[in-house]
Amino acid sequence: MRIVSIGGGPAGLYLGILVKLAAPKHQVTVFERNKPDDTFGFGVVFSDATLGHLEAADPGTHAEITRQFARWDDIEIHVRGETLRSTGHGFCGIERRTLLRILQARARELGVEVVYEKDVKLADVQAMRPDVIVAADGVASGVRDALASSIKPNVDVRPNKFVWLGSTVPYRAFTFIFKETPHGLFRVHAYKYVEGGSTFIVECRAETWRAAGLDRADEDQTIATLSQIFEPELAGHKLIKNRSIWRSFPTVRCGTWHHDNIVLVGDAAHTAHFSIGSGTKRAMEDAIALRDALLAEPDVETALATYEMRRRPEVLALQAAAQASLEWFEGTERYMNLPPAQFAYSLMTRSLRVSHASVVRRDPPLARAVEKLLAGGAEPAPPPMFNPIVVGGLSLANRLALAPWTLGGAEGGVVGDAHLVFLGGRATGGVGLVMTETVAAGQGAPAGTPMITSDDQVVAWKRVVEFVHDRSAAKIGVQLGAWDGDAAALADAAQRAAFAGFDLCQIQTGTGGLAGAGAEAIVAAVRAVRASWPADRPLSVRLVAGARPADDAVALAARLRDAGVSLVWIAAVGEAVGADGGGRLPAAPLADRIRNEIGIATAIEGAVASSADVDAVIAAARCDLVALDRALVYDPGFAHRAAEAIGYAVP
Repeated sequence: MRIVSIGGGPAGLYLGILVKLAAPKHQVTVFERNKPDDTFGFGVVFSDATLGHLEAADPGTHAEITRQFARWDDIEIHVRGETLRSTGHGFCGIERRTLLRILQARARELGVEVVYEKDVKLADVQAMRPDVIVAADGVASGVRDALASSIKPNVDVRPNKFVWLGSTVPYRAFTFIFKETPHGLFRVHAYKYVEGGSTFIVECRAETWRAAGLDRADEDQTIATLSQIFEPELAGHKLIKNRSIWRSFPTVRCGTWHHDNIVLVGDAAHTAHFSIGSGTKRAMEDAIALRDALLAEPDVETALATYEMRRRPEVLALQAAAQASLEWFEGTERYMNLPPAQFAYSLMTRSLRVSHASVVRRDPPLARAVEKLLAGGAEPAPPPMFNPIVVGGLSLANRLALAPWTLGGAEGGVVGDAHLVFLGGRATGGVGLVMTETVAAGQGAPAGTPMITSDDQVVAWKRVVEFVHDRSAAKIGVQLGAWDGDAAALADAAQRAAFAGFDLCQIQTGTGGLAGAGAEAIVAAVRAVRASWPADRPLSVRLVAGARPADDAVALAARLRDAGVSLVWIAAVGEAVGADGGGRLPAAPLADRIRNEIGIATAIEGAVASSADVDAVIAAARCDLVALDRALVYDPGFAHRAAEAIGYAVP
């Protein structure tokens, strides 16, 4: 087999090393347009997990890389005049130039042909008729552009600006600095990669970048401006440039990573924000997966399909985490009023992949500090989900809720024993709030849908409500839907729901509600319902994540707050649950923005199964309530079991 790589960075070199190590008779040629010592950036970060992959793939390369490592276990956070340290993380850094030299030497040793200062195009390589063409030509991939009609790339250029610098500060930990200035907030991601050398990435919003004059700055002016801004933090140390140009991060996704005998690896195929990990790490892991497929499969077409099938789920999951992380850094301003411990916790769990149980295991002092904060200083502090909360004057015993779950079977719209048993069973299971399925406020609903338009229907609901109140500490909310979009019908139904004794009223804007309605129609419906619903009981609106652009949803939430809404309920349903490759807690990012930008309580619903995940989003102030669907449907005693697992007794 003859393999040609367009690009001689870590991905192309490491693939050549791995192929030659396992099958020396294969020919591998790597074309690199730069000189051997040309490199961008400063340091590369690896996690302990990645090191295990590298050791298994090539112990020799792994040994040489790890010999050059700078290691740290801690993360240090500088915010609002305080320094917080979190431990138990396990990372390593290495100078990028050193890494390239190690890979270059290993490639030569194994017989990989590396051709430098040759900027080949796809057509040039195709004329050589190799068996496999590997596009390892980075984020600005010419191969990806040439194959756009087949690969179907999508490049999402993010709004923040960042610049990659070096520093002589000998950082003892992975360090985050959040510096408030008259221009706006600057974020720094810094870590040591070699004795006397550290990476120093500065990130800010575009308006901050312009206000500081950095939009007109060359490299030297950038160094001068940032040296002045960070003079106290640098403490006499210098910032260093290396083609340090201000950029916006591009998130690259492709419909497919291969076409014919051509395959994309690393940043050419996919990118993930630098706040979640190293592009070099991902590229080398791609090389491992591609080598495995090329050597295991009987033909190139099958090998490339196998490579993508096996590797894509891992990458998509990482990109989902990176999306959550980059959105945290894009919106860091919204967290600056959090207490420092909770700010640090939010930062540590920003990817939505770190659970509260993980924080407890890695950094018990941080976990306990946030638990105590949520409990108002009480000790022993309960787990985050079991802290009480008041929403719009309604006291809830804890932060767990039953999400609306369709039972149907309401003959003539009248609910019976099935609804009493279902809602009553979850209420007695220990949650703070149970919500009904969508209850029709007027005509047009499917047969079997519960209704609340007649006295008989109200009486039936009153029986369910009284059971919940008599047998549990839970509160019960009604979700009203108007299939015909009639706001007056919603207002009338809200009056009937109040008579039935419901504690909270929620307006459904998804299926069975004001689906497709514009902001004006939703706000009008809210005003009509607020006028008929008791002033001392909270009103909620259920929005579907992804139904409208996030900025529009945040703007709508502000109008809902002003119209008298106390809770915005964000549901991730259908495609939203699998958005970005199956990110956990898909409703959390929007709920986070609404809660922390608009200042209104939020609930999340959808793809929530773990009690540790519930604790994490509550502790990080991303939402106030977490609504469980399948987890509670299948296990009415979810709350009690979650408490028993950690030795806590639900009140």
